[in-house]
Amino acid sequence: QLHNHCQMAATAMPPSRGRTARQRERIAALGGKPWKPSPTTTQWPVFYLRDQPMEPERGVEGDLLWFHFVGSLQLWLPLDSSTWDGVTDEDMTLTLHDSVLSARCKSRDVGSALDCLNGKLRKEVNPKLSWFTLARDPRDGSGQSRVLILHLAKKQPGAAYPVERLFAEASLFANRKSFGWTETQMAAEQGAQQPIEIPRGRRSDVNDPFTTSRGWLCTELEQGQSNELLFWRIVLDQKKLDQVLGKVPYYEVFGLDCSEQFLKLFVRGDESSPVLLGRLAGKVQPHLSTMELTTLTREVYGHKIAGTMETVPILNVTLVKETLGPWEELLEVEERDLNQPQGSLEDYQELCLRRERDPSPDRTDWTPDDWADEQKEKADAAFKAGSYADAIVYYSRALKHTPLNGKLLSNRSAAFMKTAQYREALADAEKAIEIQPGWPKVYFRKGLALKGLRKYEDAIDAFREGQHLEPDNPDWEKEQTRCKEAQAAWTAKKTAAAASS
Repeated sequence: QLHNHCQMAATAMPPSRGRTARQRERIAALGGKPWKPSPTTTQWPVFYLRDQPMEPERGVEGDLLWFHFVGSLQLWLPLDSSTWDGVTDEDMTLTLHDSVLSARCKSRDVGSALDCLNGKLRKEVNPKLSWFTLARDPRDGSGQSRVLILHLAKKQPGAAYPVERLFAEASLFANRKSFGWTETQMAAEQGAQQPIEIPRGRRSDVNDPFTTSRGWLCTELEQGQSNELLFWRIVLDQKKLDQVLGKVPYYEVFGLDCSEQFLKLFVRGDESSPVLLGRLAGKVQPHLSTMELTTLTREVYGHKIAGTMETVPILNVTLVKETLGPWEELLEVEERDLNQPQGSLEDYQELCLRRERDPSPDRTDWTPDDWADEQKEKADAAFKAGSYADAIVYYSRALKHTPLNGKLLSNRSAAFMKTAQYREALADAEKAIEIQPGWPKVYFRKGLALKGLRKYEDAIDAFREGQHLEPDNPDWEKEQTRCKEAQAAWTAKKTAAAASS
């Protein structure tokens, strides 16, 4: 199943005793001044997909490359560096006037370079939802080439655009003047034909409304490959999808960002919690990436009646490899990245580049305690940041190196409590008691876990054991009182439910 992250709060674990000199050196190597990114050309340009493909999916007309989607049509014009160097979005003006597209550069003479973007479109578009930008070309992994991207929103989403020819041919009567109209008709015609300027810059994802989270919508993940392609299939929850489709069209549910070596898939409106995020194990052709919302009919696994079938909604994501051949792994995913709020794919690429450039500590002579401390530090940070899912992972890794560390067990018990995993919290607390029976805090952990399981009498006994070890601490009595109050409330609730039935 897809991992569903959750944000919670906790207390940090106390520092361990007896840090060695090499541990302090390791901390110094990992710490220091915050790293500041410097301008780099190693960032891979990103292909942004916010729509689903429609047949025919793509093609070429003259200098233009076009992409055909359910709700839009994108035109790409490669820009020659000698002509377009230094030109920005602000230097460009693109307008629509009675379906006639006009493109010009205000800052310099570009000759006939924009002729292919001037003409009458064969179908009406919505200029207010359209946009254009000058961006790095995703087809060039070096990031040196640029392309003018014109996004034309369809007036009628789902209706095919006649992409066999993008612009209407000039007609003998194209510029004829009408006659015999009344003043009212002339005024209406003039008002309807005011040129509309197409907005500059790609539409920001922050404008997308929140519809649902990945944890509610996405239930299963499958992946595979052929010699040419990479595949991901995300099985969706039908009820949640129906709710989402009551808010946005089906082709606007998901967003996909892909560069030559990185991938991010997310629910639009919840882009900071990606469904997929990571570094690809090889290179792909990002501009050929597609995603499609469809259905899958399959046998119900484990059903008592063999052969029982079900139809479930799925999202298919397909990437095209740059070179043929199998990959050992499709996507390198860092669990910590999926469980923390993320920015754009460019931000993530820069983060990965930074990790590669950061110095790594010398671990050749590390003891199990050193390895455990490294994971504990990450867990402490996760606790303070309120990311308990991460903290559990890091404490578990630390315990692999030092399984008899009572403090690690105690803090993982606290993390389990905050995620309502009371049985796991109790198991850790009881094991910590075996290791450090004279430490009062582990009885507090045990009492809270038992209280969460509604074993109130056992919880009170645990608090009393802790009180016996720490008789001057008034908090033990308070915990017993809270436990008795919770027990009384639970008993009253069960009594009322029994009476009403």
